[in-house]
Amino acid sequence: MNPKSLAKRLKELRSLRGMSQEFLAEESRVGLRTIQRIENEESEPTGETIKRLATALGVEINELIGSHSPEETSDLKGTIIFLKKQLSQTNKKSEIKTFEKFIYILNNLRDKDLNTVQIEGIESYIKYLELEKIPSFSNDIFKQKIKKFRTHLKTKLRFVPNNYYISFAIIFAVPFSITFTIQPKIDLNIRIAVISVVLLLIGIAIIMDLRMKRQGRSFSF
Repeated sequence: MNPKSLAKRLKELRSLRGMSQEFLAEESRVGLRTIQRIENEESEPTGETIKRLATALGVEINELIGSHSPEETSDLKGTIIFLKKQLSQTNKKSEIKTFEKFIYILNNLRDKDLNTVQIEGIESYIKYLELEKIPSFSNDIFKQKIKKFRTHLKTKLRFVPNNYYISFAIIFAVPFSITFTIQPKIDLNIRIAVISVVLLLIGIAIIMDLRMKRQGRSFSF
């Protein structure tokens, strides 16, 4: 491993992510002095240290120790790192809530078994949002971006909230059936029929939610 090459790559990637040495040390759990020594070409890190740095920077190990130039930050990993950096620089509750919400959504997406079309759709829209161009701590603008991103996930990529259909069925069908069946003049057979229909609708809703989950389209917004 070439210490000079590694030092250059680490500086490039850290700069690209907008991360200070202190922030990288906190995210990677690598000592600040160790990072400084690597960047000053004074130390050759262990494999575990390189792994931690690569994970914190959101890149593969070979990208950190390789020679190719870093790409623009327009993917899930890079955006999560960018938002974490913004989060680390504010102490306002409203801003903390906004950034944490955005990071939560992106982390959930990253943890899902997404197909190529979904990944491309998500990352192309992230790039379209141009989050890095938003003035620091413009909370209202970030809120608008989150709203647009959620809408994109629902309308374009067809994600649905977890337990969406069962919730819909319970909210509307159950109150209706209760109101209908407690009427004293309603025939018992009709009451039983109404309850049967409601149970059937709930069963269909459960099946639909399970189908969304199998297709990887259920999501916690």
